[in-house]
Amino acid sequence: MAQISLATLDDTRCFADLLVRALENAPEVKTLLLRGDLGSGKTTLTRFMVLGLPGGTEAEVASPSFTLCNHYPTVPPVLHCDLYRCPGSLPEDLLEALDNLRTLIIIEWAEFLPDQERPEEYLDIALKACEEGHLLTLQASGFKAEALLRHLCEQWTVSKV
Repeated sequence: MAQISLATLDDTRCFADLLVRALENAPEVKTLLLRGDLGSGKTTLTRFMVLGLPGGTEAEVASPSFTLCNHYPTVPPVLHCDLYRCPGSLPEDLLEALDNLRTLIIIEWAEFLPDQERPEEYLDIALKACEEGHLLTLQASGFKAEALLRHLCEQWTVSKV
């Protein structure tokens, strides 16, 4: 587990860029679980991640609260889901994507994702709005995700020095 403080919107953009680059070197980690209250920055982090991917400038990133899932024409393709209104069942798009190692899956309100549907490798990011920005608590599940988290923390520390 690790914690990262994001004081500004620029910090969020920098962290998203760092995360996108780290994910390129961890092809087995294709799922990000985002947790946090309304306004904690889940969609903002997703928007900056999508913009950092090839094709991201063509994407219109918005909260999938009503559509449940948004597809973005990036490389790799991104499926952005919101499970807030899905406590009993998952969207079909998400179920299909969980079996597709080519799609980067970003799930908001991940606490509604049943344990049995989680892949072996994923990064869990809890976001919390604070007086001085946002606090991220990151946890990894799986050997490759743990290596990704270590690398991410090392690079974030280096970039902030």
